[in-house]
Amino acid sequence: MSESEAPEIDVPAESVMLKAAYKKSGLTVADLAAATGLSVGTIHIALSGIRYRDGKGKAAVPPDRTLVKLSSVLGIHPDVLRAYDRQRAAELLAEASADEAPTAFQADQEAQASVAGRAALARQVLAAFSTAELQAEIERRSKEAR
Repeated sequence: MSESEAPEIDVPAESVMLKAAYKKSGLTVADLAAATGLSVGTIHIALSGIRYRDGKGKAAVPPDRTLVKLSSVLGIHPDVLRAYDRQRAAELLAEASADEAPTAFQADQEAQASVAGRAALARQVLAAFSTAELQAEIERRSKEAR
C-alpha cells in the first residue's frame, strides 16, 4: 500500500501541541531526551502522535508522565494541558514546576552547555567542507541576497 493509499491517522491534539512547542523551542530531540530522561523513540512517538508496529501506524496519545516531562522542558503551562482535558497531567506539571523551579545558576549552566554543544556541532559540520567550498557558498548566498 502506498502512502497515498494509507488510511489517515487521527493524530492526538496533545501531540500537535507538543510538536508546535518543540519547533518553536529550537531544541533537538537529543536535547529533549537529555533534559527529560525519555528515550529518543518515546519523544518521537509523543511529538508525532503515531506509533508504528509491524509497519502499520496507529494513533498514540502521550501518557501523562511523558506529557509532563516534555511540557516542563518546552515551557508549556499547566493551563494548556487543562485545555486539552489532561487534568492529571496539568496537576503533575504544576507540582513539578513548584518543586523543581530552576535557580538562575542552573539555568545559566544549562544555557552554557547548550551553547557549547551547538558550537561543537557547528565545528563538526564546517570541518566537512573545504575553505574553497565555504567561500563559494558565501559568494553564492551574497549574490542571491542582492
